[in-house]
Amino acid sequence: GNNRYEHLSNLRTAVNDARSVANLLELDYGFKVTLLENADRSQIVKSLSGLRSKVGSQDNVLIYYAGHGYLDPGSDDGFWIPVDAAREDESNWLLIDRVRSKIKAMPAKHVMVVADSCFSGKFTRSAITRGIKIEIASSEYVPALQHLIDKKSRTALTSGGLEPVLDSSSGGDHSVFAEAFISILRA
Repeated sequence: GNNRYEHLSNLRTAVNDARSVANLLELDYGFKVTLLENADRSQIVKSLSGLRSKVGSQDNVLIYYAGHGYLDPGSDDGFWIPVDAAREDESNWLLIDRVRSKIKAMPAKHVMVVADSCFSGKFTRSAITRGIKIEIASSEYVPALQHLIDKKSRTALTSGGLEPVLDSSSGGDHSVFAEAFISILRA
């Protein structure tokens, strides 16, 4: 969760959102959690890279990002914006495609990215998140379905599409998206 930006406007709820999600995942779901607060680009990339060596082929991973996001209208590239990023200098922006490639390389069985940032819908615009339509016509498809179940999966849940999203609505402790996500985890 990133609230305190060096060169951009601060956010109000991102760190609290990340803390709440981390606590729920750890205490209620038994996840081993690494929590990054107000992380710079290097910390985020190191954490993602470190996951690759920590997880095995039967593990499930959930990556939660809350912070600024940006969509470059010229290149159509999406970015997560770390706390050390500057508005006019892309050198510390984190390209969503880079995050995607790190996730794709993980040996984990299932990886889910939950992204609460502006333009987070860009995360779902890729070949690795394509939907598959399956129609079972006979038992001959059972081996093919089992093969799909056994494969690695990568999914994304995002707070919006290719537009800005609210940090918080009515002065609450969580963003609109995080509040809904947390309430589902608590149910």
